[in-house]
Amino acid sequence: MLKFFTCQHCDKHLQCNPRSKHQQYCSSRACQNARKRKHNSETASTPKGKILKRRRNKRWRENNKNDDYQKRYREEHTDYEERNRKQQRERNKKRGEEPSSMIVKTDALLLQPFRDGAYMAFRIKKQKIVKTDTLLLQVQSQSAIEAHFPPRTG
Repeated sequence: MLKFFTCQHCDKHLQCNPRSKHQQYCSSRACQNARKRKHNSETASTPKGKILKRRRNKRWRENNKNDDYQKRYREEHTDYEERNRKQQRERNKKRGEEPSSMIVKTDALLLQPFRDGAYMAFRIKKQKIVKTDTLLLQVQSQSAIEAHFPPRTG
């Protein structure tokens, strides 16, 4: 006996796949993507779903080490390293300084004028450029500020 169902996404009335007991979506790409989005939103919002996701991610990280991934990527993309070196040399030329002393990861902060009343904040150490996000600050000055302290009681 043939069974039929109505797709939850496209509303087409179709014959069930005999291997699927409770089919709700047809096999079209759009409907399968909708099914996956619905499943992910339902499972990601539950504590059990979050735990399962953490476990999956942990297993993946154990099987796919970052250094192995980067090493494989460089081996498969032989022009990657040379292109990166060339771009870095160009950036260093624009700065006009000794390339070897310009790049470092550290936690110092420097404010450089950007435009009237605004500064760009960079993490630097000993005038070295650091790989990090920049922070835009707006500085406003006020005159005649008086400190007011309430009288002490007691």
